[in-house]
Amino acid sequence: MIRVKNLSINLGSFVMKHINLEVNTGEYFVLIGPTGCGKTVLIETLVGLRKPDSGEIWINNQNVTSQFPEERNVGYLPQDFALFPNMTVEENIAFGLKARRKEEKHIQSVINRLAESLNISHLLLRYTQGLSGGEKQRVALARALATEPEVVFLDEPLSSVDEYSREILCNELKEIHSRFKKTFIHVSHNFEEISEMADRMAVINKGAIEQIDTVEKIIYHPVNGFVAQFTRTKNIFKGTISGNEILIDENIRLKTKYNTTGNVLITMRQEVIKILEESKGGNDNIFKGKIVNLKNRNNIISITIDIGIPITICTMDYDLVERIKSKSSVYIKIPIESIHVMKIS
Repeated sequence: MIRVKNLSINLGSFVMKHINLEVNTGEYFVLIGPTGCGKTVLIETLVGLRKPDSGEIWINNQNVTSQFPEERNVGYLPQDFALFPNMTVEENIAFGLKARRKEEKHIQSVINRLAESLNISHLLLRYTQGLSGGEKQRVALARALATEPEVVFLDEPLSSVDEYSREILCNELKEIHSRFKKTFIHVSHNFEEISEMADRMAVINKGAIEQIDTVEKIIYHPVNGFVAQFTRTKNIFKGTISGNEILIDENIRLKTKYNTTGNVLITMRQEVIKILEESKGGNDNIFKGKIVNLKNRNNIISITIDIGIPITICTMDYDLVERIKSKSSVYIKIPIESIHVMKIS
C-alpha cells in the first residue's frame, strides 16, 4: 500500500498543498488531470526525484519520504521512456540490476523471463533508437520491472503514440498489470485513454486532488463542475431545487430522487438519456424538442436536442437516428436516477 499524508510541494509559481492519498496493493491507480495540474510533480515526488516541503510518503508501512529513489524499491517509466540509445535492449533491461550488483546468472534469468513475458525476446540485441513506440514502451516496462519493485510509476506512457497504437498499448498495460500483480500508478491527461484501465483514479486540478473514487463513481457522481467537465459530461446546468423538483432557466422542471432546497449544479450523462419517437404517456422528465445538431464521432452519434435548454445525447443506435433525423420534433426522457445534483454554497 502507498499512503501519502498531507504532502505539500512548493515550486514558487506552482504549489501543491495538503495532498492525501491511499493506493491499495495490486491496484491500477490513475492520476489524471489537465496539462500543468501537478500530476508529474506529484509522481516525481513519490518516486523520490523531488523532495516535498512537508508531509510524508509511506510505501508498505515504511516511511520513505527522505529516501533516495533507489532506496524506495519502485519502478519508474518516464514520459519519454529515457532508454539509453547507446545500449542494446538487453543492456537497458539489465541496467538497474547491475547497479544493484546482482549476479550475472540472476540478471540473465530476469532478462529472459521479462523479454518472453513482454514479447521482446527478438529485440534483445537491438539498439533502442530504431524501435517503434510500442516496442520502446515494452522495453522501458521490462527495465522498470526488472528490479522487482513494490510499485511501478508510469508518467504519460501513451502520450507519444498514435491513436491506433494507444488502444493496443492500453490493453497491453492492463494485461501486464494483471500478469505481474504489481501496484501501478499511471499518470494521464486523457480520460478516454484510461477510463477502462483504472481500478480507481484521482482527479487533479491546479495542484489539488478534486476527487478520488472508482471510474464509474467519478463519471456519474462528480463532486463538482470541473470533474464533470473533465470526464466529458455534456449536460451540466445550474438550477434551483425545491423538494424533489429542479427548475432550470425558469421553464424546465425536472423531477429528481433528491429532496432538498437551494441553488444546485446538475449533471446528466449523455449516454443514459433516452430518445422517444413519440410521447409514451406520463410527463415526468419527458420533453419535446428539436434536433439542432448531429455528429458521428468514432461510431458514436452525438445528438443535441433543444427542449428549451440544449440536451446532448449519445447513441450507437443507427436505425433510430435514421428514423428521427428528418423529423421536425422528437421526445426525450431523462431518467430520474440519471440526474446528479450538487449543492452550490
